[in-house]
Amino acid sequence: MAGVRAVLIALGVGAGVAAYATLWWHWPLTLGAVVGVVLGGLTLTGMVSVGTDPAAADAAWRAAAPDLMEEPSQPLEVPIDRTAPPADRADPAHPGDRADPAPDA
Repeated sequence: MAGVRAVLIALGVGAGVAAYATLWWHWPLTLGAVVGVVLGGLTLTGMVSVGTDPAAADAAWRAAAPDLMEEPSQPLEVPIDRTAPPADRADPAHPGDRADPAPDA
């Protein structure tokens, strides 16, 4: 059975959605109540499915599907030469922007 906290949060979500739909959007009371009950139920379902201990959920998934487990990938090691000066990033279409302008011929 769901915890008291989950039920209270689901009731709050359902009542809030129903009140908003009925009072702000001027939906009929029945339609607002139905939408509130549906979203409250979805909230309760989501909260119950997550549970309180994520480690237990991870262990259950690993036990249920051991063929889907794989080792986490290692980060790619790219050597960076920090001693080299940065490349000239001036636009070749604008030679006047270069730090070392070409001599005039």
